[in-house]
Amino acid sequence: MSKKQKAKPVDTATPTLRKPKRTDGERIALARSTTAAMQASALWATAPALQQAAKLWGTVTDSIESNVTVIAGHRTALAAAEAAQRGLRRNWNDATRQVIAAAAIVCGGSADQVHALGFDVLTHAALGLLGAPVGLVTSLGTATGEAVFRWSRGDALHGFLVQHASDVTNPATVSAAVASTRSKFTLTGAPTGSVVHFRVAAIDPASPTGQTPWSDWIAGTVR
Repeated sequence: MSKKQKAKPVDTATPTLRKPKRTDGERIALARSTTAAMQASALWATAPALQQAAKLWGTVTDSIESNVTVIAGHRTALAAAEAAQRGLRRNWNDATRQVIAAAAIVCGGSADQVHALGFDVLTHAALGLLGAPVGLVTSLGTATGEAVFRWSRGDALHGFLVQHASDVTNPATVSAAVASTRSKFTLTGAPTGSVVHFRVAAIDPASPTGQTPWSDWIAGTVR
């Protein structure tokens, strides 16, 4: 049975500082409290080298403390300058709009005069027909009997039409189109655990049919 080894006695004690010193505030507090303890010791008067080192430590500590105040002042000034810059940017945008409006009156719709004043000519590209919505996803609803269907809004401005079906190969199970102003549709009252298929089309007044093509069907599970 092995004997428990005893810790060896410390032959020479080496000073260290274990108190927190990660922040400037902790460094300042540690230097001040340690210096005060040293000065209160009977060893202080007979330790000129320690006094000199502590003096230098105190000088550096004072400099850190002073610079903390400088940094705080700069941060306050920077925050004020950034706030002022945001206001100036808003003013610049307003002034820019006023200049453009005044130039439009002067030019009277002439592209040549617009270019002569150094402006670009605003062009309006004709929009084509919208495509079928994309980004289709389904998820369980929050309540029993619900299934949620979402898609990307894209460039649609006039809403959507949604259909759901239990069997896409059987037209009898396909619902009538349901209008939706949001890019989300929640089906309610469906059998729990059943699979429901969804598809969506965007309303498009420019289309001869008044809508985009239908998206592909996507299957979702009912909560």
